[in-house]
Amino acid sequence: MIFRAPWKKTRQRARAEPDTAMTKIRTPPIYTTPTDAAVAFYQAFEAKDLDAMMVTWAEDEEIVCVHPGGTRLVGYDAVRQGWEQLFAGNGQLSFRLEQVVMLETVGLAMQSAVEHVTLDKDAGSTGAAVCTNVFLRTPYGWRMVMHHASTATAVPSTVPPGPLH
Repeated sequence: MIFRAPWKKTRQRARAEPDTAMTKIRTPPIYTTPTDAAVAFYQAFEAKDLDAMMVTWAEDEEIVCVHPGGTRLVGYDAVRQGWEQLFAGNGQLSFRLEQVVMLETVGLAMQSAVEHVTLDKDAGSTGAAVCTNVFLRTPYGWRMVMHHASTATAVPSTVPPGPLH
């Protein structure tokens, strides 16, 4: 059981009634690990599938998303609108993650990585972002509660030897 502080607001989405008896009800997936949720997140991102993207997020008003160069989006509706705007673009993105670090506890997980992003594989336009993803274990499996990506100007492909500080 997950304890929810009384001041936390959980979003309850209205469920639409089926139009016909033949309408198929889609059951959201249960991500059994934070890695499963992260993989689904990037698959939805590459496919520009808004519904699949939002299934990876917790239905909570305290979720946060920051896209590179963008504003801080707080709450389910704001995060959904942000992805909707991003997916409206013409380009097709693909991702390759490097230097992935995953820290997992009983109910919370953090993933930090360097996202190598390619826009339209044929055009060869590439970039990199440093991202942090935070996942919460919910009754419906692991769900994202925070995604923060910042543009990386020059990212080494390997970790430099020796102390960092």
